[in-house]
Amino acid sequence: MPPVTITIANQKGGTGKTTLATLLAYGLLLKNRRVLLLDLDPQAHLSSMFLKITDIEKVDNGVIQLAQGERFEIRKIDLGVKGSRGSIGLIPSGLNYIVAIFRGQIPSWDPFAVYRRIANEPAINKYYDYIICDTPPELFPPTIWGLYAADYVIIPSNYEELSIAGVRLLLKEVIPEVVYAAKKDLRILGIVLINVTRRHKQKSYDDLEKSFVKYIKRGLPRVVYERIYSKPLFNTVIHRYRGLSDLVYTPRKLRTPLSRVLSSTKQLENEVKSFVDEVEKRISNFVGVT
Repeated sequence: MPPVTITIANQKGGTGKTTLATLLAYGLLLKNRRVLLLDLDPQAHLSSMFLKITDIEKVDNGVIQLAQGERFEIRKIDLGVKGSRGSIGLIPSGLNYIVAIFRGQIPSWDPFAVYRRIANEPAINKYYDYIICDTPPELFPPTIWGLYAADYVIIPSNYEELSIAGVRLLLKEVIPEVVYAAKKDLRILGIVLINVTRRHKQKSYDDLEKSFVKYIKRGLPRVVYERIYSKPLFNTVIHRYRGLSDLVYTPRKLRTPLSRVLSSTKQLENEVKSFVDEVEKRISNFVGVT
């Protein structure tokens, strides 16, 4: 079977896309899955989680080259999970990609650039169980590549109004166009609350869920909202933890390894496991909004 491609997207910055992509990969590794990370963000935050800054200042065999039909390299990543039969690979972004986008040196005219390469590369489609695409907040071509390559989209959000507005914007203005034009039967797995304080009670989550369902059914055509999971808000909430919320932005030499962050905070590790279980259950038994 070809790998399942999951794209993490929200048009608002700072919503936890890179953190969620990393936690999803970690949780899948715990379940012995083989995961390929695609860093589609020119800011290269995901790549910086695993590679030295000197290695990502200029990348000439990463995701841009993948999209251009050129040579790319999959880096093997060690997340420190002992005993797992799974694996993690990374096709990185580079800081030089920002310049390439500015100069128009990428195939921005082709939204299917990554989709097509994934489908035609045995090193990808015959080895991995999952492909996880981390995207920039802006609708740069790399974001579009990730959406058009996706089997499923997960939307991260915190509890701030702008973050939630970003979710609504993505659902109403972007997802319908992708649904109509994509070569895949795109599904929206749901919205994940991440980096959330514990002051919020279950009633707040229930009310937010109801507002999303109402927004989806009133603002989207049936052919689109039937592709959104019937319970748009994931049951699992990733709370705010010391060592996690700033992990992406901490210099690598000062950063606590992700495996140590999770193993030292049992509650966080349990949330990650619960989230990954929920992802796989939603995929295997997808039921859309009715």
